[in-house]
Amino acid sequence: MRTPPRKSSLAGVLALGLALGANAFGQSDSTSSLLIKTAPDTIIWVDALRYGVVPANGELMINNLRTGARTIRARLKGKREIAQKVVLAAGGRQSFQISFPAPANKAELSFQTAEELREKGKHADAIKEYRAAIKLRSGGFAAARAGLARSLMSSEKYDAAVAEARRALRERGGVFPEAHTVIANTKRTQGFSDDAMASYRTALAQARGVSPEAHTGLALVYQDRNLPEEAIKHFRLAIAQANDTEPIIYFLLGTTLEREFLNREAVEAYEKYVQLDPTSRQASAVRSVLKQLRREIR
Repeated sequence: MRTPPRKSSLAGVLALGLALGANAFGQSDSTSSLLIKTAPDTIIWVDALRYGVVPANGELMINNLRTGARTIRARLKGKREIAQKVVLAAGGRQSFQISFPAPANKAELSFQTAEELREKGKHADAIKEYRAAIKLRSGGFAAARAGLARSLMSSEKYDAAVAEARRALRERGGVFPEAHTVIANTKRTQGFSDDAMASYRTALAQARGVSPEAHTGLALVYQDRNLPEEAIKHFRLAIAQANDTEPIIYFLLGTTLEREFLNREAVEAYEKYVQLDPTSRQASAVRSVLKQLRREIR
């Protein structure tokens, strides 16, 4: 049996978790709420975070948003995607109406179709639609290339995935955090951890430190290298930045904390995961783990 590590060695990481607690596991006093009003089935992003699909009533409430200038991006199948700025004040709730004045052109429609297919795991079909979108749009289509790279990676076509991500970078003049993150994900999947770490750090530098996906990827690299303190730190940073849009990060954090015998913190992370994603494939197993951990804590 592995000897439990000295908890003092993780004191800095746990202190970071407490410092981030308002964002990671609760509500901060310096945040705002935003009520999006638009057509049902519209997909909403705030800055780089996807907050999901607008329900049938045409309203989507988003809480715990950082105050200040935010970019709202909205996509409705068959319509031209729009992006608008909004300034959020602390402690209040604001409403934001979104309309779609223009139809999507053929390139945009192929891109939208490709994104839907990729999210459903239909990567072969998605690859065809991404390539069609890129062919239809002259002057480059970096977002489509990034999506294509993701589907190619999922199809284990790693060299092609990296090539497309690099083409996307060239189309954006080298500044495209998502493309760097896709390259890093691909390199990590291949087992090239040094290359992956370098690309994750480049993505974070370009994103000014704000990229839940890159922080999660770095955490997984550190986990593979048996560096749990660094892994926990980056999982907590990812959670603080993701605003509960990616429940899986809580699960990953929980498994790392559990392995380090930090059971109370593991329970907290697992409970949040089950709360956010109660019907996931892992949820049932996590509930069983929670019962065991709670017995051990008593």
